[in-house]
Amino acid sequence: MTLPWLRIIGAALAVAGLAALLLRRRSMLGRGEALALLALLALLAVALAPALVDGLARLTGFTGELARITSLLSFVVLALFLAVLVLADRVSMLRQELDAQVAESLVDRALADLPESMRGPVELLLVMPAYDEAINLRALLPGRPTQILGRATHLIVVDDGSTDDTAAVVRAHGGWAIRSPRNRGGGFALKVGFAAAQRLGAREVITLDADGQHRFADLPAVLAPLILGAADLVVGSRRLGASVGGSRLRSLGVRVFSALLSFLTGQKITDCASGLRGIAIARLAALRLRQDRHHTAELILEAARRGLTIVEVPITIVPRHQGESKKGTSAAYALRFTLTILSAWWRR
Repeated sequence: MTLPWLRIIGAALAVAGLAALLLRRRSMLGRGEALALLALLALLAVALAPALVDGLARLTGFTGELARITSLLSFVVLALFLAVLVLADRVSMLRQELDAQVAESLVDRALADLPESMRGPVELLLVMPAYDEAINLRALLPGRPTQILGRATHLIVVDDGSTDDTAAVVRAHGGWAIRSPRNRGGGFALKVGFAAAQRLGAREVITLDADGQHRFADLPAVLAPLILGAADLVVGSRRLGASVGGSRLRSLGVRVFSALLSFLTGQKITDCASGLRGIAIARLAALRLRQDRHHTAELILEAARRGLTIVEVPITIVPRHQGESKKGTSAAYALRFTLTILSAWWRR
């Protein structure tokens, strides 16, 4: 006697859910609404014709008295998993919007410290995310170029919650230090730098690390395709150039992840982990950047998704001047990097 009541309750819930979904809808059907619609229709179909579940049992291979319910629960779990992915994507979109507002706020606060040399027209910006890199910046910044291929060049360092005097070192060398009150990661720091570059009306941005691993001598090769209009995004590749002192394990990781990225984007990528990149400011608005950390692969995936022209150029990676890498252990870094690639690929 309980089965008919379960079917009646299931049908009533399905009808109520469908009515609420149709009454609430005001625009094009989204992914979350589409999944909810399919789930409600499936519930209604099973309530009206329980024999349909027998087909699920044949697909899953379950047998016995509980075959129907076990098969149905298996598909319910799968549907819930897909729903979680969609909701996670929506949360990520909301976080992206919030991050953009925070980045703009940080830029606004730092405008009082904008160097006089950057208050006029700005062409090319070097953007460095930095976290406790004062020692390395003292050694690195005296040699930074003020002009590359005829472009007047200025420096922005986004101090990502440093506990040392990173910001003071940047100001002492004529750069613009934009400070985040807490450490968010290199990806967020670059979003702040990009917001600052757009505010200043720059034409191109070159991103590079603050630990000395990237050589100023390679910057002309990164900038040239942007000036010529041959690329929207230029990635400096150690595999096309050289890596001094790099570990074999890291080299293997770069090869494996680059192969995965090449498969997902349909473009040949040799160095998906390079932080030395050049970007045309005019194309930045098209990119949806959400990662706070492990951002290098996300930028390439987004650029490919939005139709940007991607070019790789050979560069040389050298050991950091002092200190240790902040990327953590190889296994943990590899896992996080994998999740970053997959999550960036999944979203729309």
